[in-house]
Amino acid sequence: MPARARITRWEADKVVNQTLANVGKALGRFGLVAETYAKFELTKGHGVLTGTLRRSIHTAQPGYEWSQDDIAAAPETPERGNQANDGEVAAGKVSLQLGSGLKYALPVHQGHGSFKGYHYLANGLAKAKPQLAGILEEFKV
Repeated sequence: MPARARITRWEADKVVNQTLANVGKALGRFGLVAETYAKFELTKGHGVLTGTLRRSIHTAQPGYEWSQDDIAAAPETPERGNQANDGEVAAGKVSLQLGSGLKYALPVHQGHGSFKGYHYLANGLAKAKPQLAGILEEFKV
């Protein structure tokens, strides 16, 4: 009697969902790397007076209310970063935000008047980008 072929069911939805979940975890790790580089962009005399802006940089999922982070500059302000946030999966896409909710964060980043800005978030992302392939590989994406 011939061996009976085993019939396997293709579980495309399961594979896609697991892949998106892994991408979300990888994006969370990448966000922490980019956050670290962005913070290194700000130093004494180069965007840092009290350190509040540097400590305010963190990742968040879409929909995060950034304005809740706005506080007065002071040496004892809390560290908002260094906390992993997985990327949010919605409609087949994975998203994560990196930024600061301080009112003065955008003018320091983009510049104002004759000040050209420090572009600390964009520079941090650019410096982290070479590590993205390794992070994706680590999460089997």
